[in-house]
Amino acid sequence: MNRIRQVLLGGDLDPKVLEQAERSSFVRVDNPLRQYSSFFLRLIISAVIATAGVAADSATTIIGAMLVAPLMSPMLGTALAVAVGRPRQAFSTFALTVLGMAMAVIVAIGITAIIPVDVDMSTNSQVLARTSPRLVDLIIALASGFVAALASIRSDIPDAVPGIAISASIVPPLCVVGAALYEGSTASALGAFLLFITNYIAIQVTGAAVYLVAGVGTRAFSVIEGKARNLWYGAVALGAVIVTLSLAATSFSVVHEADQLRTVQGVVTEWIDGTDWRISGFDLEDGALHVRIAGTGREPSVERLNRELKDAGVELDEVSLSVEEERRVVNGY
Repeated sequence: MNRIRQVLLGGDLDPKVLEQAERSSFVRVDNPLRQYSSFFLRLIISAVIATAGVAADSATTIIGAMLVAPLMSPMLGTALAVAVGRPRQAFSTFALTVLGMAMAVIVAIGITAIIPVDVDMSTNSQVLARTSPRLVDLIIALASGFVAALASIRSDIPDAVPGIAISASIVPPLCVVGAALYEGSTASALGAFLLFITNYIAIQVTGAAVYLVAGVGTRAFSVIEGKARNLWYGAVALGAVIVTLSLAATSFSVVHEADQLRTVQGVVTEWIDGTDWRISGFDLEDGALHVRIAGTGREPSVERLNRELKDAGVELDEVSLSVEEERRVVNGY
């Protein structure tokens, strides 16, 4: 364990660095006005920027919001406070996280209400990227939480902080929750909230692992030990299992839909092959397939397409066709 600790920290744990980590994560609050005003001002501004980025469907704007957002600090603070055995500070950082989360959602609702742009929950790429979290999002969150916790107790890797802020999507999902609630899309709001919970659980898991391996929980640094710490770790472990199962189900659904889409594309291509028609597009959503074709001559049979889809193992509730005839060009006319 000592060798792992030495590699993890690049030496021994510096008490001064740990003290700064406690201060930056709100475990130690010795200047409340300065620390809390900075946190809430940055949180509000980041929520405004992120919501505007969602409305504008701008990934660049959302990245800017991630760099400003401070919400990871109290999230790490909870993991650190638990590791050092300070239940009051663990509760206060958890409460600060919940308050910050609520503020981000409220700001997002307000900004969505006043901007002159409707946020389309079904086509906006920034919304869609955050409403169907998968297992890969959990992996990203675990890695981000690991590096964030490591950076907090090592003074020689501050350059990693901007990258951590970008990779750990925390405030943008909350802004999608607010925008979705305003637009009346409960499903999108729940999906984005699941992504936030995924990130929170991942940060608690990897944060706890880093801090304990680094020796933060030893008697030299820990204040108390007991049931409170074990209770929190048990709750985090249970949450991790629930989140993992939820993401696995979502991932399976995404993979199934992708496989079905590829199958449908192949069947439709074969169905139209050998005719004077071409596929101009098709939509597959909620068990309904709508195919758009353009060309001339006798229209291909929709019934045959439906049969071929069933033979390929694709059961659809509805198959429809729209036709756009094209004129033949003869001698330039």
